[in-house]
Amino acid sequence: MIYKVKLVSQTNALVLIMTLIVLGLGGVWLLLPSHGLQNEALAILLVSVMAIIVYVLWQIFVTGRTEWTIDDKEINVVWTKKFILSNCKDIYLKWSEIESISRGFDPHYYNLKIKLTSGDTMRFFHDSMTTRDDFEEMLYPLYQILNKIKTQPGNKLS
Repeated sequence: MIYKVKLVSQTNALVLIMTLIVLGLGGVWLLLPSHGLQNEALAILLVSVMAIIVYVLWQIFVTGRTEWTIDDKEINVVWTKKFILSNCKDIYLKWSEIESISRGFDPHYYNLKIKLTSGDTMRFFHDSMTTRDDFEEMLYPLYQILNKIKTQPGNKLS
């Protein structure tokens, strides 16, 4: 089955947030009655437009889209929309290459960690508060197949 999952680039998010803080401070200065706009309606319109721009920039720079295909032999992750300014490659993993799958600690994102038998760890960040996708449905077969393979006698994951 194919699962459509949106992922988040923490690096791109940090850069965007820092930029928005600087621009936001300038916007606050504009909205102060003694320094900036005297027209309240114009100020509200400006803030609304800025909020829309922030949402669009978040979708463009921070959010990536993937399609996960999971079966008894392998996991395939194909990028349908890559993060801007990053080198995202499609991923093809056989279950024998995976040592463990766990959730890393991150208060704002679901941090899916796939530890490989080579010692490398792949991390995928998912924003579960604002994203509507197949991520929760994808987790069930991911953990279920891994547990099934680990409990089989003579497996390579033990």
